[in-house]
Amino acid sequence: MTERETFYGMGQLALMTGLTDRTLRSYLASGLLQGEKVDGSWRFTPEQVEALIRHPAVRPSILAKHNGLVYDFLLNTGKPAEELCVILDIPGGGKQETADFFCREITGGGHQNLRFFFDGVGKGSRVILTGEAAGILGLLNAYSRSRAPGEHDSGQRP
Repeated sequence: MTERETFYGMGQLALMTGLTDRTLRSYLASGLLQGEKVDGSWRFTPEQVEALIRHPAVRPSILAKHNGLVYDFLLNTGKPAEELCVILDIPGGGKQETADFFCREITGGGHQNLRFFFDGVGKGSRVILTGEAAGILGLLNAYSRSRAPGEHDSGQRP
């Protein structure tokens, strides 16, 4: 995807915000969320997603979901396997690329039992991941490789 062609689907928007499909459809019906229906599927531009996340009627719900994810992780001390909770703060730009990377990797990478939230409001981005330790570590390593210029790329970030 190029920057001009980046759109998020309903599932990706639910993944990033922690809001349910039903809640997002309610926001569409009320006009809090703008989008375009193409071939029966909703799609949203990065600007439309940011407008929803910044909306004063929506922002507290999203923050509560993000905070709840970390709180729930801390409360559950009887996990059957190794799990991680990671909060990754990324200063500066690249918000769209960061959101694109995690949405693409999580929805297409077969990551099970992994929870993800993305917040690009403010000067930087915040990614919250919880779930199976090996899966999260692999995802973070892939993200790190995608950001660092190296032998296998042209030195440009995605």
